[in-house]
Amino acid sequence: MRTLLFAVLAALAGTGWYWSRYPGNWKFAFTAAHAGSRARLRNCRRDLRTLTKKARQAERTAKQNADRAESEYRQDIRVLKKEIKNLLAPGRGRLVKGPVGDITVYEHAVQIAGRSPAVIPLAGLKAVFRSDPAYMIDLTEPSGRTHRAKYPRRRDPDDENAPFFTSEQLSDFTLDLLNAAANESEFQAHQKARLPRARKELEAAQANTSARDEALENFRTVCAWQKTNPRRKTALADLDAERHRWKQLTGKMPPR
Repeated sequence: MRTLLFAVLAALAGTGWYWSRYPGNWKFAFTAAHAGSRARLRNCRRDLRTLTKKARQAERTAKQNADRAESEYRQDIRVLKKEIKNLLAPGRGRLVKGPVGDITVYEHAVQIAGRSPAVIPLAGLKAVFRSDPAYMIDLTEPSGRTHRAKYPRRRDPDDENAPFFTSEQLSDFTLDLLNAAANESEFQAHQKARLPRARKELEAAQANTSARDEALENFRTVCAWQKTNPRRKTALADLDAERHRWKQLTGKMPPR
């Protein structure tokens, strides 16, 4: 019963919509005597609808191309700005190794914890492992300032979970520190050479608006053309003429 009711309501809605497209007495909308008038009105609507659809598609494609060109322009600038920012202020960088006791090594700096915490640059850093009289690693900055991290020679029998490092492990870690310092020196050499080039590339990227401007101008041209498209104007005039003929016939103006 409910399905039948829905079917009846749908049929009534469809009939009402159809009648609204061909207004007037029912005979004008439904009888064969006026099928030709309905067909002419329907064909004019179809022609205008087809041209409108093509116009919207052309505008949409041109808009997508303009948006893509703008996005690529901004992306090129954004990438170069980010690179320059990282070159000027690289920060500590990613974690390389640690913590090993009080020392943690990052790409561009060493962080020291303990009683005298500090963050010291890696460039020019010297690292020396000493095992007598205690295990210790001395870190000396280019200025001569030295930092020392001490390690127990034996495990704490009262605390099995306390971190413990053998002489070999600490010696290897010292080599890691020296290699990290060498890598940082290479990075700074790259930084010195790359920074002026990146700045010039940024200036060039900011000035290179040709692709973006061309795509935007094409979008404007397409939109302007579609507004004055003679075929669409003709189709619209034909439809309006057919609508007026229908009104003369029925006394009712049909929608476009």
